[in-house]
Amino acid sequence: MKSLNLDFFPKSYEVCFLESCTVKENCLHHLYFKLQPSSNTWWGEAIYPSALMAENLVNGCCKKFQEKKLVTCHAGFAHFFDEVRRKDLPDLRNEIYRYFRGRSNFYRYSKAEKGYLFTQLMADDVKALFKKYGYDEPEYERTFESVSF
Repeated sequence: MKSLNLDFFPKSYEVCFLESCTVKENCLHHLYFKLQPSSNTWWGEAIYPSALMAENLVNGCCKKFQEKKLVTCHAGFAHFFDEVRRKDLPDLRNEIYRYFRGRSNFYRYSKAEKGYLFTQLMADDVKALFKKYGYDEPEYERTFESVSF
């Protein structure tokens, strides 16, 4: 995995400075804390020590645990609707925009803007929408590996 820096993380990402956590070295929240410059004395959002109390654990981990792993992502939707027939286009396009919670989000995911990663799981959901209308999955201009937040 290529080296992460603060620019990779979304705005308002929660930091975790709980040194007693057993999975801290594999958690993006703790890594975010470790990347902070020493001049940063204001953290903003944080994960509280109560996250490690027994009643707040899920499978032995804090509910906020986010594993440091790469996922397959897609970007570039310029040819998304090229194969769609004119009669199906308005309905399918509206379903896709609804899936992305709006047209502007659709374009943010297409450009892989910071915090907008179109993961393989999402691609499978979109593929199902295209199949519903009788089409193969759409084409993406690029596929890449990234850390998912």
